[in-house]
Parts: sequence; structure tokens; C-alpha cells
Amino acid sequence: MSNYVIGGWSQRVSDLPPSEFSYTMYGMITNLQGLTSGTLASPGWSVERTQAPSVGGSVLWTYGGGGCTPTAMPSSQSDIDNIVNSAKSNGWDGVDFDDECSMNTANIVKTMQELKSSSKQTGYTFIAGWAFNNPNASSSGRAINYAVQEIANSASCDRFILMCYASAMWSMTDIVANVGSAIDRTINYVGNRKKVILALTPIGLNGENLDYFLNEVISKDIGGLFIWNFPKLLQSDLSKIINMLDI
Repeated sequence: MSNYVIGGWSQRVSDLPPSEFSYTMYGMITNLQGLTSGTLASPGWSVERTQAPSVGGSVLWTYGGGGCTPTAMPSSQSDIDNIVNSAKSNGWDGVDFDDECSMNTANIVKTMQELKSSSKQTGYTFIAGWAFNNPNASSSGRAINYAVQEIANSASCDRFILMCYASAMWSMTDIVANVGSAIDRTINYVGNRKKVILALTPIGLNGENLDYFLNEVISKDIGGLFIWNFPKLLQSDLSKIINMLDI
């Protein structure tokens, strides 16, 4: 049995993951008030009305993502209740919180605690780049470090997922400067290195940066590797991931 897991995200529930995935996350639920993809004015699919796809492994939906609105969510107990109830319906195994819009950390913790009391899974996904590695240099860096620490201290989060990419893979200079230190920083906060997951995107992925990410996963013995927009991952890259991680 492998010492690592792989998984990933898709915005369409019609996209079925590779059989080797342990975790599949669907979203992005960027309309945080209506719990749909899209926006409040132009909503897409709803977690409250959509059955989780029947696939191998665990299936979660993602609260947040790029462009999520409004900020400081969840903002009330009603918001928390809606998230928990949506996770408990339609076969979902839990919720991945993708914090790309300055979410309310205290209420994320409360939501995760309620999800765990209902035997649901939780994940916290965040951008683990220069700001995260240099918290004294910016307010955003301080905020994300605070959030990771508080969520780790709550012992209510199953996985901390490090987004080490932007619209495409970072340059190798940025990867070398940030990926390893972000993993180390997160392990220091979380304690259990197996709760730490590195994430990449197929856009701009090549042999050099994929090897670097896989070597970081293996050398630091973290939990595994997740892929954003997994339908775009080349079969050859999936095969390399499976082989190197002995999935």
C-alpha cells in the first residue's frame, strides 16, 4: 500500500476522476451566500440540489476558490448551518475550504468542528507562496499564517492543501524559492506531516517542475499530491505521479 495519496479538483460534477484518486473535490462554490458555483447574480450548480458523483474514494465539494465572494465568510451561524447541512445531503463526504477571498477563520473553525461532529471530512486549501513564507512583509501573509495556525490548533482539519501555482505553474525560480519552505512551515504549524498535501496545475506542467514537486512530496514524506483541474492532466504525467508515489 502506498505511503501517499493523490486527488484533485474539477468544476464540473460530470468529470469523473482517475481510479487511483483517493479524494475528488468539486466546485468551485464561489457564490458563498447561495452555495452555488458562479456568482449570486449568475449562479451555476448548487451543492444543495446536486448529488455527489459516485466514484471511488472520498467526494467533497469546495467552498470558495478564485473569485469567491463576499469576503469574511462564513459570517453567521446561519451560514455555518447551510454549509454543514449541504455537506450532509446528497452523498457528499465533506467540504474543502479554498480560502482565496479572506474568509472568516473563526467561523471556518466552527464549521469544521460541526462537520467533524457529523463524521464529515474537512480540508483547508490556501496559496502557499511568497506571502505565506514571508508573513512579516504583508498583511495578506500574516493573515494566511494566522488562519493556518488557528485551524491547525483546532484539530478539526483533515488536510492542509498547499496551492503552489497561479494560473499556470510558477517559474522554477519561484518554485525553488517557495515550495519547500512552504511545506516546512505548514508541517511546523500542523505537526502531522501526513496532513500536508502539495498541489499543482496541469497548465505549464513539464518534466522538470513535476519531478521537483514529486521529489518534495517524497523527501519530506508528506501526505501526497493534488491536481487542480485534473481532466487536463496528461496521461503521461498521471502515470509518472502514480509510479513515483507507488500508488
